Amino acid sequence: MNVTSAPPATAPAAVPALDAPAPAGGPVTRYARGAGVLVTALGVLGALPGATSNYGAMGLFRSDAHLFGLFTTSATSASLQVLFGLTVLAFSGSPRQAHKAVCWTALAYLVAAVAGAGLVVNSPSPVLPVNVAGNWLHLGLGLALAVGAAAARRRHVAELGVF
Repeated sequence: MNVTSAPPATAPAAVPALDAPAPAGGPVTRYARGAGVLVTALGVLGALPGATSNYGAMGLFRSDAHLFGLFTTSATSASLQVLFGLTVLAFSGSPRQAHKAVCWTALAYLVAAVAGAGLVVNSPSPVLPVNVAGNWLHLGLGLALAVGAAAARRRHVAELGVF
């Protein structure tokens, strides 16, 4: 009796489900981590006496202190920067959450730029510490974060095929 064995059946290659979550890591999470570190660092610098001139005049809301001698800062604005940066870092584990966190942070900066421009022009004594240089900084950061998040998402899809 000659028993021949059939060749082993090959298992089909694993195909990811369409609703499977995007893999961790990749361009979006790397970008979010970098953005989170940058925003956190700016907030910490805004609270350091060496980086902030006229540090003794820093108030909770109103302030005559200036980051790098240029951007008006206060204890509240420095704290918000740190909070935004740490939030982005906290959500940078998942590509989708990281992208959302960076986009919301970008939107907050853009709103701050528009609101600050209105306060600089229309208020002789604003509640928030704003100046023209700070408004440009907020506008630039908001646009850079938004454009960077979109580019990172495109790279993520191109490299990994899923988002």
